[in-house]
Amino acid sequence: FHVGECQSPSRVAPHRHCAGVFDVRNDQEIGKREVELGLKPRARTLGVTLDDLARQVRAAFFGSEAVRVQRGREEVRVYVRLPKNERSNLTDIRQYRIMTPTGAAIPLDEIADVSYGTAPSTIRRVDGRRIVTITADVDRAVITGSEVTSELTGRILPAAQERYPALGYGFGGEQREQARALGGIVKGFMLALFVMYALLAIPFRSYVEPLIIMAAVPFGVVGAVFGHLMFGLDLGMLSMFGIVGLSGVVINDSLVLLDFVNEQRDSGKPIQEAILIGAKTRFRPILLTTLTTFLGVFPLIIERSLQAQFLVPMAVSLGIGVVFASVIIMVLVPALTMLQHDMGAKMRAWRGRRIGTPSREAAR
Repeated sequence: FHVGECQSPSRVAPHRHCAGVFDVRNDQEIGKREVELGLKPRARTLGVTLDDLARQVRAAFFGSEAVRVQRGREEVRVYVRLPKNERSNLTDIRQYRIMTPTGAAIPLDEIADVSYGTAPSTIRRVDGRRIVTITADVDRAVITGSEVTSELTGRILPAAQERYPALGYGFGGEQREQARALGGIVKGFMLALFVMYALLAIPFRSYVEPLIIMAAVPFGVVGAVFGHLMFGLDLGMLSMFGIVGLSGVVINDSLVLLDFVNEQRDSGKPIQEAILIGAKTRFRPILLTTLTTFLGVFPLIIERSLQAQFLVPMAVSLGIGVVFASVIIMVLVPALTMLQHDMGAKMRAWRGRRIGTPSREAAR
């Protein structure tokens, strides 16, 4: 995480991954010094495990409970450990002898590595796993929280997991809240699309035509993403709000076009003529709807004041998305309507042949 470079910019050159990230800190408070023991390969050949080593060293220097004595209402615990003169110096640890399963006494220094470190003052755990919380602030004028998260998940954290396979990580704070909100928006958006499909299927009396109308929604999303790329913006929560609102406008444009095409078909016109008349007649209303929506949010898109910056992604999603989707609608909806008519004609012809086949066989 390059914590040392980020926390001490006055003593070291700023690291390129720290640009815009400041006040990096963790909740791991430094405690007292401790002795760390690690088994040597020889210990395993002698049958000594790390548990045996820790248990014997703890009994020698801290003590092992031998008996409990009742004194009145209190219970006194009696511990057995080395004399004080044999456990008052750190060098006494190296000279202490560890008992092997065969009963032999081996100097600790021969079967274990002894090193010195610093113990944490507190150990925090979640679901039985030890955790360390790292927090930092981000200068949005230099970098965004999403960019920092992408850098961590794309390069830094995988490298740390390769070095420490048991390492796990998760994001909290703004990233966790954004993930929760995004999940709620996605669920609500899916529910809204289902309700819109149902509301369209009832008056049209068709399962396919609502899909033709809603086929423009993905192109609206593509337009919103293109708008973010054009203005150099990141997709965020407010961008998703704009995309949700954009879907209603796009569906309305498709509905206006397809409904008029159906009116022309019901009046007796051929499908090709009905589509051409519908596209020509509804071009102006769709164009006006698109322009009024775009021009309504355009002042917000070009606004550069700090107060309006957090609303710009939503305005870009709605404005650029509706322009892009409206152009696609004028081609997509007529094409899908013609495709639906052709497929329906082929299906009816196929069903007619299947119904007619038994009658011919019966005639024979």
